[in-house]
Amino acid sequence: PFVIYGEKSGQPYIASGYMGNTGAISIDQSNKTNPHDGKTCMKVQYKADDNWGGVVWQSPANDWGDQPGGFDISGAKKLTFWARGENGGEKVDFLVGIIGSDKKYPDSDKASLKGTQLSKEWKHYEIDLADKDLSAIKTAFGWTLAGQGSPVVFYLDEIRFE
Repeated sequence: PFVIYGEKSGQPYIASGYMGNTGAISIDQSNKTNPHDGKTCMKVQYKADDNWGGVVWQSPANDWGDQPGGFDISGAKKLTFWARGENGGEKVDFLVGIIGSDKKYPDSDKASLKGTQLSKEWKHYEIDLADKDLSAIKTAFGWTLAGQGSPVVFYLDEIRFE
């Protein structure tokens, strides 16, 4: 597996692509609240009750298609991760590859898992990458959500291409 986030991650991608209401987003990548695996997990907070926000893991960091980079992950069949909500019922979209062909250095393809409703318990998720062109993936993983009437807190762990 090619690990994006986990206890033994080399951080090939960086959570640097903040979008939407960026001031309302907080990420703790070393949170110790009930991790799925190991000693830590990622705690994500969207502190607003309206608007929208999101973050993508980029290579190179802070690049929206103006620089060469990314990784060739051809051969991967899926992106897998574990997620849970603080309260259950949180709605989040998860994605791979968001930089479009209108940019000088786009992602070679994209895939998503939209409208995911999280539970309070850890659940394993997969984004199918079969038949995708993974020769230049610059935004390896990301999430977006719309305001849900109150702040949203969710947790992520063991994000990887398999």
